[in-house]
Amino acid sequence: MSAHANKRFLTDASVARSGTDFAETLYKIPVLLTTWTRCGKPRCGCNDGRLHGPYYALHWREGTIQRRRYVRAADVAAVRAILETRREQRRAERLAHALSLRFWRELARLVEDYEARLREEREQP
Repeated sequence: MSAHANKRFLTDASVARSGTDFAETLYKIPVLLTTWTRCGKPRCGCNDGRLHGPYYALHWREGTIQRRRYVRAADVAAVRAILETRREQRRAERLAHALSLRFWRELARLVEDYEARLREEREQP
């Protein structure tokens, strides 16, 4: 076994996660974008408009910093499905939150009305 076979690009193998793992576990829901690039070599066809690609990457923002994580072409369909599932879950969570707020506000209004009636009854002789 050669010395190069034991080397890894990243020091911690757990950092090198697949695009699907990344799409599932990122604290935000990133967007999957398709990009085409120009390599800049003088004799390449990309100078004539035939760009290299498509390349796929997850994009998100951490504060003011824009982040990007490339996704293998073989994983694109799975990543899209994961992102859509996460978006649907987020919609359901927001709807449940909005409905619970509505319920609690309505309950608070009913309690206020009830307490107002009690005060009126106590004030009457």
